[in-house]
Amino acid sequence: MAVINFFESSLTDVKETIEVENGTIHDSIMFNPNTKLMASAGIPVVDYTWFYDCDYLENQDDILKSIKKIGYPVVVKPATLGSSVGITFVKNEKDIKNAIEEAINYDTKIVVEKAVENLIEVNASVLGNYESQKVSPIEEVMGEDEILSYSDKYLSNSKTKGTGSKGMASTSRIIPARISDKLTKDIQNTAIQVFKTLNLGGVCRIDFLIDKKTNKYYVNEPNTIPGSLAFYLWKEAGLEYKDELNEMIQNSIREYKNRTRKTMSFETNILDGFSGSKGTKGGLKN
Repeated sequence: MAVINFFESSLTDVKETIEVENGTIHDSIMFNPNTKLMASAGIPVVDYTWFYDCDYLENQDDILKSIKKIGYPVVVKPATLGSSVGITFVKNEKDIKNAIEEAINYDTKIVVEKAVENLIEVNASVLGNYESQKVSPIEEVMGEDEILSYSDKYLSNSKTKGTGSKGMASTSRIIPARISDKLTKDIQNTAIQVFKTLNLGGVCRIDFLIDKKTNKYYVNEPNTIPGSLAFYLWKEAGLEYKDELNEMIQNSIREYKNRTRKTMSFETNILDGFSGSKGTKGGLKN
């Protein structure tokens, strides 16, 4: 989250502390219950299970059975990390324990998802707030592994001496993605649906997984603070970086005004006469 203090808008003459934010604290949204929330809204997500590290230590056999029920291959990931850190693609049962132990090194909560085979990974960015949204063109992300890895995201363009990686901005990609017009529209509409369902704001990137044989797609995850603010997607839509930032700022100003119109306190006499003893009317008596 970037914070701009005492920003004075030339358009609105509002001088306040304005936060340019994305509606959440963390870049990687807590996997559960947001995945449940998306599923309840009819948004397609893959089959999954989750558990804490302490659960795995105490009930390893039961957890391994639940993973087997999902069916291999699976993807094992730390629940709250981003940038593909700690993620392992597991093809069979003999490798699952090592993958879980790797994820436990990074997080207390572990997620195991059914892997999408015949995979195409695509992303779309959404810019706006709960009142209005716009969606970017879709990118097809090119990776060398079964899933888009940390190396694909951050090291792919840094092999040349003296050349630093620019994160997702330097990842190999094709824009627009090589998918049908109908699938493109469906994914863009779903990206907006995710944005609204999770009450996001500012600029986000919604990542999708496509089975290219069935043309079925699934939401992988929403990134609430996307690398490079997904400017490379908005540039394809004709929106320059400075204009993207300006829209984010204007959205934050509108959000601030909306918040200040809401009642932020509630007066009550519920504590009148209470002297501090829990469960004792009128407090303790001497």
